[in-house]
Amino acid sequence: MKKRRGPVLKWFTAFIFSPGVIFASIYGMVWISTNIYLGHSFKRHLEHLFISETGQRYQLDIGSLRSGFDLNSITLKKLALTPLGDRAQLNTTPSVMHIPELRIECPDLSFLLFRPGAEKLSMHQISRKILSNAGQ
Repeated sequence: MKKRRGPVLKWFTAFIFSPGVIFASIYGMVWISTNIYLGHSFKRHLEHLFISETGQRYQLDIGSLRSGFDLNSITLKKLALTPLGDRAQLNTTPSVMHIPELRIECPDLSFLLFRPGAEKLSMHQISRKILSNAGQ
């Protein structure tokens, strides 16, 4: 005699394999993997690119970097811009500019993991935005 699966188990199985749950799960995995990538590789590359973008004048230190839940923006927290070169040598203590939080619109962020060329373009946009906010 076979045991019949109860209606609750059938409902739960149908719920798990429904398109809405599958889409939400995949979107959550893409969001988590994007944040892991942003927090490690992208952050390190952005800090190196920022030095060359500013003509060897400033070094960028980023506390944390997260994407918005909609994958259309990046939030950078605890930014520090430290002068390099002659400016830093003239002063015994270089004047470090701090930006507590900066939100930058980045519409191509959702494709960052899937398009290798989008990384450089996004980094240049973010660097320009940080420089424009540092001057204020």
